[in-house]
Amino acid sequence: MLKKIFSFFVAFVSFILSLFGIGTGSGGNNYVFKDLSYGSSKEQTLDLYVPKDAKKTCGLVLFLHGGTWIDGDKSEIEEETLKSFCNDLGYAAATMNYRRVSSRLSADDVISDIDLALLKIKEAGNDYETNINRVLLYGKSAGGHLALLYGYSKTMNAPMKIAAIVAESAPSDLSDKNFYSAFSTLAGSKDEIYSLMSNVCGKKFNEKNFARAVSKLKAVSPITYVSSNCPPTLIAHGKNDSVVPFTNAMVLDSALSTMKVRHDFVVFENSGHDLSGDSKKTKELKDITSGYIKNYLK
Repeated sequence: MLKKIFSFFVAFVSFILSLFGIGTGSGGNNYVFKDLSYGSSKEQTLDLYVPKDAKKTCGLVLFLHGGTWIDGDKSEIEEETLKSFCNDLGYAAATMNYRRVSSRLSADDVISDIDLALLKIKEAGNDYETNINRVLLYGKSAGGHLALLYGYSKTMNAPMKIAAIVAESAPSDLSDKNFYSAFSTLAGSKDEIYSLMSNVCGKKFNEKNFARAVSKLKAVSPITYVSSNCPPTLIAHGKNDSVVPFTNAMVLDSALSTMKVRHDFVVFENSGHDLSGDSKKTKELKDITSGYIKNYLK
């Protein structure tokens, strides 16, 4: 059941293409790396496209797929999308798989995977005398959570500059009890919810002893790491989201404002988790995201 909760990411692919008003390039002008391994696990692979005519330094858009931290695949971002970022915008583009959380692996392990993936991408670029030195992290749902968590907690020591983050329908505070009640309306089993979140934070807990895990939940919550050094952030969230509560987006917006971090908060008044109910807001999100790409990856 929980695997279905974040199943909106496939529809998100076509949205990305329309978001930037770009076509589907041929791919002939790119260096292509498919299923490039960046670790010893079979899950640690990525697809990377680097423009052959890239400048000596080049920006990167890295997509992080959704899937409740236990599902999803890098293929949800289609090859044509990655080609288009290279051919039409002139940036490197990548989509990565990461190890899924389990009783043995927590969100901290996934953050390590993003580190390793960025190092591998830099290495691949260097092979063609291209310094991929800055990245825009783009994620939705669980992928958005990972983009925010990595971007905020690794601001000062990532392998390349984190230029900006775009996060749609993303959890930002896993200790928010509204988060659990929102999940329960869809998942049906609270045991399943608490088991999942135990794995995400690395501390086994349930509804009765929730308090014992709060510190661990905060340790894997992006909100914990908000500071004046955070990269520019675009938040998009639906007011009717029954998966990730709107309160998560509100507290993140407030924290970023307090720290005077450059950010935008696009509220989809009539939308749920898939942001499909506000055509005007979709246009607004498209325009702001295009601005982030142009301003922060240039």
